[in-house]
This record gives sequence, structure tokens and C-alpha cells, in this order.
Amino acid sequence: MQSVRSSFNQTLFLKNLTRFWPIWGAYGAIWLYLFIAEASSGWDAGLARTLPLESLCFFGIALAAVFGIIAAMAVFSYLYSSRSVDMLHALPMRRGGLFLTNYISGLCFFLLPHGVVFLLLWMAELLSGTAVLGSLLMWLTAQSLMCFFFYSFAVFCAMFTGHILALPVFYGIFNGLAGGLNLLLQTLAQEFIYGYWGTERFDRLALTLTPALNLVTTLRVRYDLDPPQFYGLHLILFYALFGVVFTGLALLVYEKRHLETAGDVVAVSKMKPVFKYGVGFCAAIAFGTFLYENFRGSGSWDLLGYLLVCGAVGYFAAEMLLQKSFRVFRRGWKGCAVLLVCIIAAVSAMDLDLFRFERRVPQPYQVESVVLVVDSYPSDSLCYSGWAVERPEEVEQVLKLHQAVVDRKKEFDRQDYRGYWRQEEEDGVSVTQADVLGVRLSYQMKDGSVMFRAYDVPVTAEELSDLESPSGLLHGILNTPALVEDAYFAGVAEDDQLVRAEVSMVWLEEDPQEQNGTTQNADHYTGVQLSTEALPELLEAVRRDLAAGRLGRRYLLGDRQRLENCYLSDLELTFLRPKREDAGDRSASYPDNQYVRIGLETTAVDTLAVLEKYGVIGPDARLVTHAEEQRRSAQVEYAQSTGEPVSVPGGAVLTNGK
Repeated sequence: MQSVRSSFNQTLFLKNLTRFWPIWGAYGAIWLYLFIAEASSGWDAGLARTLPLESLCFFGIALAAVFGIIAAMAVFSYLYSSRSVDMLHALPMRRGGLFLTNYISGLCFFLLPHGVVFLLLWMAELLSGTAVLGSLLMWLTAQSLMCFFFYSFAVFCAMFTGHILALPVFYGIFNGLAGGLNLLLQTLAQEFIYGYWGTERFDRLALTLTPALNLVTTLRVRYDLDPPQFYGLHLILFYALFGVVFTGLALLVYEKRHLETAGDVVAVSKMKPVFKYGVGFCAAIAFGTFLYENFRGSGSWDLLGYLLVCGAVGYFAAEMLLQKSFRVFRRGWKGCAVLLVCIIAAVSAMDLDLFRFERRVPQPYQVESVVLVVDSYPSDSLCYSGWAVERPEEVEQVLKLHQAVVDRKKEFDRQDYRGYWRQEEEDGVSVTQADVLGVRLSYQMKDGSVMFRAYDVPVTAEELSDLESPSGLLHGILNTPALVEDAYFAGVAEDDQLVRAEVSMVWLEEDPQEQNGTTQNADHYTGVQLSTEALPELLEAVRRDLAAGRLGRRYLLGDRQRLENCYLSDLELTFLRPKREDAGDRSASYPDNQYVRIGLETTAVDTLAVLEKYGVIGPDARLVTHAEEQRRSAQVEYAQSTGEPVSVPGGAVLTNGK
């Protein structure tokens, strides 16, 4: 009579639950502790609504990822011992039934604690009169789906190895492999591809294939809605669908898995070449770039040497793990040679620009807008921010700049900028003679794609004097009055109201004081706030100076012109953003303030006239340029070293360095 082979074994299921109870018991206890700890500090309807949602955003992801691999290691631990795997597969059960029994028992390590925590918390809220069932149901659904995904992925990884210690390693690597490789490949590409900054398409793909990071950056509680709502369930559902796929694939692999592979690092023979070449490639990229960054040579081709050495070491290390022997060089050198040839080919393709990446400059009709990121003086709101360029004539200027940089690729790319920065003393003022600026271009194309480029542009007085040079073109773009005004007030809406204005670093000149027979200097810097009635007139004056190019001028070098024209003082404007009817209940973020900080310059005649009119500057208060401050500091240092009295700006006298 034919024996009956079951598809589910209740005895094995219950044994897994009782044998591994510390796993699901600890998991449930952690969740109870979290909620009880918060309840001890005071529990109300607001906390009952937000705490279950907030716990999903990081804490829930971490628990799902960690306990997912722990549960998979527990219920499928029998696969990694020859004795246990032979014993269990001798039972009158189909392979699929044995897989499903263990898989479902491991999944219950999460579902059972979730149900208990949900019921206990709901009853506690009912007794306290703060029950918010919607938040609890959202927590139950989202956390269960996240655990389902991470657990299914761990089970999928478990099918490819016969060594229990290799399982968490594979699981951790595969969870972060896409993001890590994307970062390392970008670092490598930046060395061999001139102008490479990243590719949006690859960045999005890498983030999608890095589930934990994607969930952490996406899941959040939106407090701008009433009541607060959890955002990111769509992404959890997306990964849960992949959990179903991983479960099905794991079952297929389990059906074909050879039992005698228990103890092998890789249990599926067809995956062994993938393992060898994958380890070799990853070792080349990871350790090769690490050694290059710490022991930098004379050029990017030195990086190729590090890549080849680390790739070979990684390949043979993988071969040793597979063969369980150190004698792998005679049989493995051919495969290693193939890997090294592939690395050389890939590096050569990048360095020779076979795909014309370096030479590509968009046409004006292809570009919707450009964001230009570059450091410049003065150090105000525009120092480190991006410049949004949208007008066609300004976009064409940016494209002209881009082409000028590409045309000088051989000169700029081969230059060693270490120590390029140069500064000299001229008449008591430290003047920068040469510098290197990082220029970042982000094109929003009309077809919806995004194009990134990044360059190091050397800046000297000679380069700036040539209006067609890269630095000359960049200087001209940054000093387009309309673009400067738009950049300063990019975050200010038409109905935002100027409510406060303050001038920083105003030099107050006061009479010297005698203390202990020594003349003490009473002059000092301070901030001065303008009166409310001065604000409309001040804003109009600022906009006139910006439109005329007398204010907001940008400098690429800390040269004499910059030091003589720019004050130490900044004009700090505070705009009140009123609550908008279409914003909903956003009491947490509206009304809000928008701040604009503008470096003051000697040429801003209208703005300076308003400051003088309202007493910010006058006989006893003045603005000091960077050049004047450097000279004053030099005089103070001289007085401290010699003890001789010297005069400083404003007519005060310093004696004994005071």
C-alpha cells in the first residue's frame, strides 16, 4: 500500500513554536516594553494616535530586519547539519510540505506576538478611554507586512547556503548590496570619468533594492494632516509582494536542493561561479578603492593596480571557501584571469570615454532648468545654496560654461589640486591668489530625466579676467542681477511679510576708558535691529540695489576687490509666512518664518542710505570691510607684542594690547 505523504506536519509546527519560544517571546516583550514605557510617562488620545505610527518608522523596521534572520536561522537550522537534514527528510512528508511547515511556524513568530500586543494595547486603551483603533490596525498591518518581507527574504537566502554562519552574512550583504555597490561604483567612476557625479536612475534603483534604507527614508508620520497619518504603506505593500516572490523562489530552490550540501558555503552548484566572481568583483571595488583613498598614488591608473590585486585576492578567497582547501591556485588561475580582464576592460572603457559620457553637453532645447551649486563669497544665504536657472538666456550661459569646462578636460582633469590654494600678504591684507571651486550641475531635462555633472574649476585672477574662461563665465552667471535676486528670495512668497531686519557686526565707537592707569578700548561689534517703520523702505532699497547689481555681487576669490568691497556685516531679513487656507490644519508648521541673509557691500548705496537714515550707521556706528578688519587685527597683534600704543579704526587708542 502506498504511504501517505502529508503537506503539513502539525507536530513539527508545534515543536518549532515550543522549541524556539525565546525568539517570539523576546520579540513580543520588546514591543510591550516600548508601549508600556511610553504609557508610564502619561497616556492620552494624542499619544495613542501617534505612538503606534511613530514606532513603525525606525524601530519597527529594525526589529523586522533583525528578527527576520533570527527566525529563518532557527526554523531552517536543520539544513546545515547532515544528521538533522537526513532525519527530517526521512519523514513521510513531501519536500514542499516540510518547507511550508517550517516557513509558517517561523512566520508565526511574528504574527502571534503582534496579535497579543494588539489585543492588550487595545484593551488598555478602552479602559483608559483613549482607544484609537485606526492607529493600532495600521501598526498591526504595516509591522506584519514588514516582518513578512524580511523573514521571506531571509528564508530565500537560507536556501542557497549549507552553513549557518554564512546565512546572516549573505542576508546582511544582500540587504545592502545594491546601495553599497552604487556608492562604491560612483567613487570608482569619479576617478575615471571626468565630470561624473551620479546617475539618478541608478540611485533610485539602488535605493529600491536596499529595502531597510528605503523604508527608513520613506516611512513617516504626517503631522500636517488632521488627524496625523502614517505615510509609506504603499512601499510596505510593494515589498510585501516581493516577499511572496521570494517565498515562491525559496520553495522552488528547496525542491531541487541536494541534501549532501549541508556544511557547504554555497549549496546550489549553479550559484558557485556567481559567488566566486561576485566576491572577486566586490573585493576589488570595496578594498581597492579603500586602499587607493588611504595610499593614494600619482594617478587614477594606480587605482587599477589596487583593483586588480584586491580582485584576485577576493576571487581566490571565494575559491578556498568553496573548495574547503588552500590549494586552489593551480585550478583557479584561469577564472581569476577572466575576472581581471573584465576589470581592465571596464576601467579602460571608462577612462577612454567609449560611451561619450564626458563629452556630452545638452542642447538648449533639451533643458528645462538647471540647478547650479558652487561656493562663493560673501558667506550669506547664497554661499552654499543651489542656484535655480530657468530663463533660456541664463540656461544658455550655463551650457556655455559646461562646454568650456569640457573643452579643457585634459588640463583640468590631469591637474593635481592638492596645495593649489595660494594666499599672499599685500599691504597688511591676506589676498587669495588661487583657489579651486567645486561646480555641480543638475539638469532637469524636458523629457523628465535628470543629468548630473561635477567639476573642479581652478580660479585665478588671470582666469577671471578672461570672460570666456570657465571661471570667467561662472563669475558672469553668478553676477546676473535678476538671477541673484531670484536666488536670495527663492523661498519668499508674495504674501510673506517682512517682520524683522537686523544688521550684524556693526562697529560701535565709544570713548576709551581709564582702568588701573591703562587706556581700555571700549569699541566693539554688535548687532543692530531696525525699527518696524523702516522695514518697507529697507526692502525696497534692497531690491533696487540687487536689480542694479550694487548688492549681492558674488566673488569666486578672496581677492582685494572682495576684501575691500564686502563688509563683515550681513543684513538678516525675517519674513513671516502666513497660514494658508489650502494648507489644512498645519499648526505644527504654519505660520513659519523664512530667513534671508545678504552680505552688505560698499556699493549698496540705497540700502546704506536707509541704514543711515534710521540710525544703524552714523557718527558712532559704522560698518567695517574685511580688509579694514584684517588691518585692525594686525594692529592689535602688534600692540600685544610690543606694548606700544597704536590707533585702530574709529580713532581709539590701544595701549598694552588692550
